[in-house]
Amino acid sequence: MAPSDENLRASLARVLGKMPTRPNSGFKVLESVDLPGGRRHKNEYLAETGDPVLATPNDYIRAYLFEPNHKSGQRLPAIVAIHQDGPQSHIGKSEPAGLIGDKNLFYGLELFQRGYVVICPDRFYHAERRRVVPNDLTSINAERDLDLLNHAIGQLYLQGRTAFGKKVYDLTVTTDILETLDYVDSQRIAAIGHSAGGHAAVFFLFADPRIKLGVSSCGLFSMVRFFREDARKRCLAALALPGLEAVGDSGDYLAMSAPRPMLLTRGLWEWGQDPDEAPFSKANVQETRDMEAHARKTYLQYHVGDNLKVIYFDENDGNHDFPPQVREQSYKWVDRHLKAT
Repeated sequence: MAPSDENLRASLARVLGKMPTRPNSGFKVLESVDLPGGRRHKNEYLAETGDPVLATPNDYIRAYLFEPNHKSGQRLPAIVAIHQDGPQSHIGKSEPAGLIGDKNLFYGLELFQRGYVVICPDRFYHAERRRVVPNDLTSINAERDLDLLNHAIGQLYLQGRTAFGKKVYDLTVTTDILETLDYVDSQRIAAIGHSAGGHAAVFFLFADPRIKLGVSSCGLFSMVRFFREDARKRCLAALALPGLEAVGDSGDYLAMSAPRPMLLTRGLWEWGQDPDEAPFSKANVQETRDMEAHARKTYLQYHVGDNLKVIYFDENDGNHDFPPQVREQSYKWVDRHLKAT
């Protein structure tokens, strides 16, 4: 890596904010269920200890872990399946795990059915990580949850941290858990996510070299453009990365994933096809093409241009979705890279 690239990587890492020291790996199994082809466990593990100054409690992650049937001593490829945002903040990990939600987003369950160890963690302040009572699928109040998330991100800012840095940190702790499992091949761990989960997957690959491959479904966007005055909608300030404009943009995190394989998907009409919305959809696609071209320069420096792939799709009207044909293409691409080694 050229010195200029090293400087950019260091600057991008600083923008993500401070990272706590990760705790010793260990988890508690809360339940186990037999499934065709294996088992599903519900686990809990410590993300980080609370901050006494801010009176925050210890932060625990709950995750569904899918364990395929395997022979003694066999080590299987593993995938971290990252859920979306949206108004369903009470669902979290249960959607990629195939328990509730949009069937097009049951990618954690589907990858388990293809023979992968899959872990589906609750992201920060989603589902069972919300500080509400009860904090299960019966507690539905998206407006309240957004206010709580906004407050919690303010606490992170006071610590010199960011929301995206917290997402990355939690996912690295989750990877620590995977590495403790004697049936996981630590050299074949990947990440997949849709929407905000897909956005997090790109930053996760940037920050954690243990992640060998990433799939971002309708996820990556230019954060700088997203906060432009002429942006399609307004976004919470808490979801910005302070200082990013002075360093680069989201496409730089994608470029720094090289040479590891990365697959992006983008619906052609994510903002809609009517005359008022179509220009924003087209701009969204062009933004992705720009980030693809920017990152490909770095991939080509490593002579692995084919390791960066983008699927632009019209299926299901090209919405903000992960439709069947696109998922199948994505899974075959994951198989080619993870099961061939």
